[in-house]
Amino acid sequence: MVEKLIMLLMVVGGTWAHGRLMEPPSRASAWRLGFETPIDYNDNEGFCGGFSHQYYVNDGKCGICGDAWELSPRPHEVGGKYATGTIVRQYQEGEVIEVTADITSNHRGHFEVRICPTPDPEATQNCLDLHQLELADGSGFKFNISTDVGLHTMHVKLPTGLTCAHCVLQWRYVTGNNWGFCDDGTGMLGCGPQEEFRACADVAVSSASARTSRSSFRGSRPTPSEDLALERRIHPKFRLLPGGSSASGIECHGVGEWEGVPGVAVWCAKNCLGTDYCPPAQCRCQ
Repeated sequence: MVEKLIMLLMVVGGTWAHGRLMEPPSRASAWRLGFETPIDYNDNEGFCGGFSHQYYVNDGKCGICGDAWELSPRPHEVGGKYATGTIVRQYQEGEVIEVTADITSNHRGHFEVRICPTPDPEATQNCLDLHQLELADGSGFKFNISTDVGLHTMHVKLPTGLTCAHCVLQWRYVTGNNWGFCDDGTGMLGCGPQEEFRACADVAVSSASARTSRSSFRGSRPTPSEDLALERRIHPKFRLLPGGSSASGIECHGVGEWEGVPGVAVWCAKNCLGTDYCPPAQCRCQ
């Protein structure tokens, strides 16, 4: 009875936080940085349907990109409106990267970042949980934010040995504004179930010897380079056989620094065989 009363007070007395992932730009927010992706005016509301919906309707479950669990398709996952496969950033394995979120209504809490190198056709939470990114200063995996609204930036380190032509990076903002029971049985603010935000960004990670070409964090339209124009849209609906081959028998593979990168054969086949965009510095089909 006490636990039910506490949960009721959390729902009745609470007001909802809001936040969006800006660096790397998420599937919901990439349009704000000039990418030609669908506009999501509610990109700061990836809160799993809301606290009561997540915990009372869906038993705590949430889509990996912040959509309500029961939606089909989920708008920000493969098959949904905002999951275009647009690669928004390119990194190197082992690199320290910047992750910035715009918190428009702050309810304390912390950020977490995960990455999945094999989104085929979409990342899973199990895959993401295998690759939670550590803070660059070595202090752990959770970045506690201040009580300010606006931009909050953390720095995390990509794993050495993790490379991909298409990874999904997941940002999670677990708020800390609700009162609940802690693991030791005591009760305090920030313990127990909390409202949560999630967002996904599509990125690429090359080997440490590869060159990168990333757009800086600004509101202008990104200008891809001739060498590594991965910011172009991937067409996930093009039908392929496993391994980067098509029904016609044409084989595609990566070249140069992209040779042997996991997933690059399928990425090249989707672009070279499914569209008129086939970057010669990255792909070859024959």
